Amino acid sequence: GEGAGHPKNAKSPSVLSLKAVSTRPDSEGIALDGVDLDIRPGEIVGIAGVEGNGQKTLVRAISALADLAGGSIVLAGHDVTGKPLAARRAIGLRIIPFERNVEGLSLTSSLWQNWSARKLLQGSLLKVIRPSAVREACDRSLREWSVHYHNSAQKAGSLSGGNAQKVILAREVDRDARLIIAAQPTRGLDIGATAFVWQALRQARDRGAAILLISSDLDELFDISDRVVVMLSGRVNGEFYAPFNIASVGAAMTDAAARVSA
Repeated sequence: GEGAGHPKNAKSPSVLSLKAVSTRPDSEGIALDGVDLDIRPGEIVGIAGVEGNGQKTLVRAISALADLAGGSIVLAGHDVTGKPLAARRAIGLRIIPFERNVEGLSLTSSLWQNWSARKLLQGSLLKVIRPSAVREACDRSLREWSVHYHNSAQKAGSLSGGNAQKVILAREVDRDARLIIAAQPTRGLDIGATAFVWQALRQARDRGAAILLISSDLDELFDISDRVVVMLSGRVNGEFYAPFNIASVGAAMTDAAARVSA
């Protein structure tokens, strides 16, 4: 029948495992209420839901930015409950954030400073690395990611949306990425830049990374996800496998009585 319900790589240990995760209410969004979620290597899991149903809080909880009221978070075999973001990044958490021009990039800083922020976030000592070497590595990386720019000293704010997103991809989608959170990664991008982002996520998945994709575009979720999890009122309200049934997913997004697995 529709969506046999066999998780991809079911035998692989999860890269991300949330068990009964609840958060304290805060001003940033609806609290999570007992969320269970597992993502395995080489799997893209899409999070569907009407905006404001806990998707941002989910990202903040996994990123150590929301206080847990209960539950546990295990990342790449390490219990990171209560651990700071730097510790989570050190074992492979990467984030393509909701607001690329606010959370993702410092628009008034240079491209090379933005690109090297990952190393700073992971606590590497850039003091011992020559800035010229960092800029050379940045140039190599930005060329590899087809970023259109003049030179790595230019301000990030001078780039188009698509090129700004590519700088974030160049920084976050690296060989050590184990879990990539992609939050609305194509919002506001043109067709070419959108296709580029999708290809980058698929390639990371094929290398064995786990990807959590949050999008309000169901077509995008259905096109790229191996599995779709619906959030409603801070809870998981349904889990679906391809081929996806839009009516079932839509019902789970709007109706608490639809807490089903298709």
